[in-house]
Amino acid sequence: MIYLDQLNRTISLPNPPKRIVSLVPSQTELLVDLGLRERIVGITKFCIHPKGLKKEKMIIGGTKNFYFDKIESLQPDLIIGNKEENYKEGIEKLAEKYPVWMSDIYTLEDAYRMILGIGELTDTSIKAIQISDQTRIGKRVQFQRIRHLPDLERSFNCCRNQYIYRFHVRKSRLQKSHQPVSVSRD
Repeated sequence: MIYLDQLNRTISLPNPPKRIVSLVPSQTELLVDLGLRERIVGITKFCIHPKGLKKEKMIIGGTKNFYFDKIESLQPDLIIGNKEENYKEGIEKLAEKYPVWMSDIYTLEDAYRMILGIGELTDTSIKAIQISDQTRIGKRVQFQRIRHLPDLERSFNCCRNQYIYRFHVRKSRLQKSHQPVSVSRD
């Protein structure tokens, strides 16, 4: 099958991948949430979730410095990366030998498309749709809880299979008050 990644590059996978290398911590967590833990063969040193995964899988370096010899020894049939997390030269070198699917996330919709795209690649579309739908619902509920807070800027961080909302007090307000602000993430 031919797939299009978020950089509009095509990759070909004759079968669902059985040996996946993930170069992005949040996407490693997504793979596990999709039920693909056993298919992951390599991760970065920054892939610390879920707990214990680093002990099970080969560490292939960091997000910006790959150990190509270790990746070669794993014989991956899919590598998953991200435009912002990984370095272009390393990705290009890997793409010469392996199918490399790249994400490029700027908006929440991009993140939802990434979840669905990885689900399609790995033959876990039903689970990916469930995760995407749960995330959308959770985002709406969380927004309802915080919409009355005018002094806070909202930003989203894709982590695990949900969006964790991080709030930052506007710099001007923080500088004037010098009071730390804590916001519950419940």
